[in-house]
Amino acid sequence: MKICILTPRFPLPECGGDLLRINNIARYLKSRGHQLVLVSYTEETPDMEAAQEIYDKVFTINRSKIASAFYSAVFMLTGRPIQCGYYYSLAFKRLFKRVVKNEAPDLYISHLLRMVPFLESAELQERSIVEMTDALSKTYALSSGAKGNRLLRNVYKIEKRLIASYEKYVISNYPKVVLVSQPDIAFLSSKIDARHIHSLALHANGVGCSSQISGHIDTNKICFIGHMQSLQNQDAVIHFVNDIFPLILDKKPDMRFYVVGAHPPKSILKLDNGKNIFVTGFVDDLNQYIADSCIAVAPVQIAAGIQNKVLVAMSNGIPVVLTSLIAKAIPELHDGENCFVCDDDQTFADKCIQLIENENLRAVMRERGRQTVIQNYSWQSKLEGYEVL
Repeated sequence: MKICILTPRFPLPECGGDLLRINNIARYLKSRGHQLVLVSYTEETPDMEAAQEIYDKVFTINRSKIASAFYSAVFMLTGRPIQCGYYYSLAFKRLFKRVVKNEAPDLYISHLLRMVPFLESAELQERSIVEMTDALSKTYALSSGAKGNRLLRNVYKIEKRLIASYEKYVISNYPKVVLVSQPDIAFLSSKIDARHIHSLALHANGVGCSSQISGHIDTNKICFIGHMQSLQNQDAVIHFVNDIFPLILDKKPDMRFYVVGAHPPKSILKLDNGKNIFVTGFVDDLNQYIADSCIAVAPVQIAAGIQNKVLVAMSNGIPVVLTSLIAKAIPELHDGENCFVCDDDQTFADKCIQLIENENLRAVMRERGRQTVIQNYSWQSKLEGYEVL
């Protein structure tokens, strides 16, 4: 088939879990012999050469900040999600219309809910897959007490009601809506008419595993992985720095905490003290940068779906300490066997210290975690049948 993929952000470089996922979906589809057409917004000079290694044809248009502001307000006032308005423009609509006419794709994929309005305007619902990824209404419902960007918190408050209604509408009107975790499917199934549950499809995240992992471990290095524009990640980092890391430093004063991820806002950048907290921003090779970490922490309190940060860390043989909220999305995780699951701050800190001090325990966790990912989370197996409506 010829498949057209619409994305709100140019998918390269892969500086976030959403971009990593859509590119791996594209790689899977390509491996199945399909021809891929990408239609995407850009905000900077796009790496067309890299994109053309994945996509057969690439069409782009710059996102206008004026249009984003205008349509965000219009969509909010008309009861539609702000994020859909933020990524709406007549220029993109015209570009997409030309692609539909000239390329005549057989199938369309909307990357996230944000691009659905363009499918609506072209009346392509019956030939479209909505890559919802996560149940955003679930995330927003948990965000009321979040720490991080104040503007983003306020947007989430308004968006919570709008996105919940829009999720129901999309599930009711599209033949296939893809999510990455069974808990999210269960959550949305409880909100919709039973007649439409068949539209929900599970295609979990995967991860690429290198043949070897680092033999050198820096026992003073703790890492957190995540795209830092996300309120969920901002909240998790601030919570760790304020409430958990001091408990670790009391026992292990030489520990260093690295926040690894693109686009950290000022609230995160100011945490970097050049001594034991470091905010890296985007790194060219994530796996190489984190490979020698003693522990990866994921004290995430606001989330939906599968967290790539967990799969990436485990694929690199890094033991993970995480909250039960995100552990539930990965059924193969078992507390005390291949990870530690903690919701209490003191227990979370204690488990980190236990992994730091106990080399044998760390080695067992490294191997078990890595094998969990290798055996259960290849992209090819998780995306099997993705293009089938």
